[in-house]
Amino acid sequence: MIYDESSRLDALKSLDILDSEPEEFFDTITKIASTIVQVPISLVSLIDKDRQWFKSKQGIDVSETPRNISFCTHVVDRGEKLIVDDALSDTRFNENPLVKENPFIRFYAGIPIKSIAGYSIGTLCVIDSKPKKLTDSELLALEDLAELATREIRFRERIKATQKSLVITENKFKNIFDNAAIGIAMVEPNGRWREVNDELCNIVGYPREELMQLTFQDITHPEDLETDLSLLHQLVTGKLKRYQLEKRYIKKDGSSIWIELTVTMQKTANGEVDYFCSVIKDIQSAKENEIALNSLRKTLEDKVNQRTKDLNYANQNLVRAFEQKIKSEQLLQKKELELRSILDNANDAYVCMNLDGDVIAWNKQAEVTFGWKEHEAVGKKLERLIIPDEHVAAHQAGMKRFAMVKTSKLMGKRIELEAIRKDGSRIPIELCINMIDSDDSTIITSFLRDISDRKQLESLLKKQAFNDPLTGLPNRRKIDEILPIAIQRAQINQSSLSVLFLDLDGFKAVNDNYGHSVGDMLLREVANRIDKSTRQTDTVARYAGDEFLVVLEAVGDVEQTTRIAEKILSVVSTPFLLGKHTIHITVSIGIAHFNHAKSSTMQAIDLIKMADSAMYVAKKNGKNGIYFIHQ
Repeated sequence: MIYDESSRLDALKSLDILDSEPEEFFDTITKIASTIVQVPISLVSLIDKDRQWFKSKQGIDVSETPRNISFCTHVVDRGEKLIVDDALSDTRFNENPLVKENPFIRFYAGIPIKSIAGYSIGTLCVIDSKPKKLTDSELLALEDLAELATREIRFRERIKATQKSLVITENKFKNIFDNAAIGIAMVEPNGRWREVNDELCNIVGYPREELMQLTFQDITHPEDLETDLSLLHQLVTGKLKRYQLEKRYIKKDGSSIWIELTVTMQKTANGEVDYFCSVIKDIQSAKENEIALNSLRKTLEDKVNQRTKDLNYANQNLVRAFEQKIKSEQLLQKKELELRSILDNANDAYVCMNLDGDVIAWNKQAEVTFGWKEHEAVGKKLERLIIPDEHVAAHQAGMKRFAMVKTSKLMGKRIELEAIRKDGSRIPIELCINMIDSDDSTIITSFLRDISDRKQLESLLKKQAFNDPLTGLPNRRKIDEILPIAIQRAQINQSSLSVLFLDLDGFKAVNDNYGHSVGDMLLREVANRIDKSTRQTDTVARYAGDEFLVVLEAVGDVEQTTRIAEKILSVVSTPFLLGKHTIHITVSIGIAHFNHAKSSTMQAIDLIKMADSAMYVAKKNGKNGIYFIHQ
């Protein structure tokens, strides 16, 4: 590597090892070195700017010497070992005060001790006042001992770097925890809160100080508590790794609020329950603006009060800060694990960006939802990952505008959008965006949820509302919707339409003789035959029980309606083979005809009643027939 004295000195000073007390580890190395090479003097020498200082020494009393006369500075400057068999015969050292005077160095062997970056910060060296030639085995042993010293130095470098990183990580994750758009809490095994964030306080309406005095059992709706405790027991006994349920909390004002709760468990090193990690999402349909505003104001007041208390506490305990240093470092590590566990176990995808639109955080649920691994997503623009092409321009314009004004009407709101996955498929998502603004940077945090299942359920419910579940045909409600439109269309187009009211003859006997399962199969087959007997523009519906309704639009004349009705009579009277049974059945059809010229005031219900009356006449006339009522 390129020699850089300034960086080398920085690496040495960052270790906080100069002028420190002797340590058994380094003393052991120098003792072994003296024994193996059989020399009186061995040192772990650290090369400072103007001196060499001995971290460990065997055979001499001094703790340091000037750098400009030290043999070890040659090792550091060159970055490689130095062996001097006889200093009096070496023109580099024969006039050196350390050769001509005490300790009268004749033999010297030094191996560099290097930092992680490769800087030589010192040496392991052995010295004798007599000339000596190292054997191969002695040199190898000396290099191994130097490697041990190097590893210890690098280990301490990593510890220092980790401590610094932990401070940064704690601040970052505490900011995320406090400002998350979902409620997050750590819960003691007895149900008391160990730590809660502002969003959870907002959801239940309690100030942090009051909520911390309660248990989750205190605020859980009595009707939901047993289920929650049962799942918690299964989690503790190992039957579940996590659980999720919807339940109600009792807010401070006595009202209830529905939430979605996800719980995981963290254990201590000895396997006991340490705490539960709870993620709480508000799923109440809406909140009134006044409540939201009051909650925000209270949250800000709590933050100011808490910050003031934190500062007072810090001032009072400043004198004890050094004694608590190790404990604080361990706590920082634990907090990082807790916060990482929260994000990794969140049900929502968590994505964090800087103001340039670059992704800087991407949790496990984001990997599941969008298909991109964390290492693939971090560092890329969001529009290259999940934003459809047609929305990229709007996203870029919005990011540019936000970077200038640091505000957006979308902040804190739940928005439904469409996103694109790695495989190119599209999914509907619900998005909640927030901003974290610190002195040196601003980041945008977002929680995203795949709502495909919810959208599919909404579509299914809509379909079920207008379709008969047995036959798949439109139901009575659908007929009530489309028939008035068909009549209006006939009036506008000056055309005609017919309504056929069908009732199966003898269907009750089929149910009585063969059972309702056969009856259901028969209804499905009848529906299929009727549907195939009509035109694509016609509507066939199951009206009720064994009754069907057919709407024929744009029929040219009565004869065309009659031909379709006769076709239906024919296909229904053809025997049905259902399993082992052959079923014979017929149908009676009543027809009401709408003519735009003669029926300008006719309503849908009137047409249906007329067709129903005509069907009963067909029944009375011997069944398996058609009766036509003209308007």
